[in-house]
Amino acid sequence: MKLTLSRHPVRLAPPGLVLGLLTATATADVVILHNGDRLTGTVLRQEDGQLQLETHYAGTLSIDWEEVRECRLDEPATVLLEDNKVVEVAAMRRDQGRLRLQAPDADAPMTVAAERVEVVNPEPWELGRGHRLSGAVNAGLQDSRGNSTSTELDLDFNLSYRRRWDEFESFGQLDYDTTRGTKTTEQWSLRNKYIRRLPHTAWYGAVWLRFRHDRFADLRLRTIIGPGLGYQLQESEDTRLSVELGPVHIREDYYDQNDLDHWGPGLFMDYEQDLLGDRVQLYLNGMGFTTISGDSLDIWNSWAGLRIPLVGGFVSSIEYEVDYDSSPAEGAKTTDETLRLKMGYQW
Repeated sequence: MKLTLSRHPVRLAPPGLVLGLLTATATADVVILHNGDRLTGTVLRQEDGQLQLETHYAGTLSIDWEEVRECRLDEPATVLLEDNKVVEVAAMRRDQGRLRLQAPDADAPMTVAAERVEVVNPEPWELGRGHRLSGAVNAGLQDSRGNSTSTELDLDFNLSYRRRWDEFESFGQLDYDTTRGTKTTEQWSLRNKYIRRLPHTAWYGAVWLRFRHDRFADLRLRTIIGPGLGYQLQESEDTRLSVELGPVHIREDYYDQNDLDHWGPGLFMDYEQDLLGDRVQLYLNGMGFTTISGDSLDIWNSWAGLRIPLVGGFVSSIEYEVDYDSSPAEGAKTTDETLRLKMGYQW
């Protein structure tokens, strides 16, 4: 028998590469689907029927939660149940509509109905241990036609605060312009809303408090206040739609005519839609009111726009606003239309 040894040297992988591959495998979460496919990466979050898995080979994947048979986690994850109970798990396995949640230090898994799992890896504000604050500041060139005819600088801001079931939103806008030393626009508005969400439903309660001032419409101050009942028609990764309805009191203070009070139903709507992935955002907000007491009054205020995220938190927007008042002050027009081009920063 003749034994021949190859003259070609055996090339070993660099120790660093081997160690890196072993480390990547050892520190990865494993997601196993019902069809047997195995995906590795980092489980970011599970909410609204979607599991977000970050991978180094395909970016962040969105996986139908119903298709997941098992999750094996390299590090324990926090799971928020619908009864506000919080558990730490090292693995999750689906078994005929139920989930077996294996805690790191428990001998036997905890079994719950799959629909009881509200969020995997919730943020602190969702646990009531902190808050989420977001907002934006914008400035832009404005071309107005109506009670005010001018080209002017427009400034606005919005803030959103959320802690578990409580939310507070505020939006402010200022239009002020002078032409050849003469004031041509003096208008500002402030819109505030408090929301209390009802746990595990699409319903929520709301309270509105709004102010509007327009010197050239003879409006010293319009105050809108009232409670409402809201419903979240849709809330997904790329679409948000909610409506609110309730009784509203409106107080209008004028410069040159008698002040007025109105009672009636108010309707509020908020809509946002991500287009082209998240490269363009369409938004539409509106408020309608009709009086059932006192002098006749119908009000409709809406603004629609396209927002384009740029880089580093900066955004550009084009926005169209319509403000209709069926009973304006004497000499004022019923409708103001405004087109805005804005540049801003959001966080």
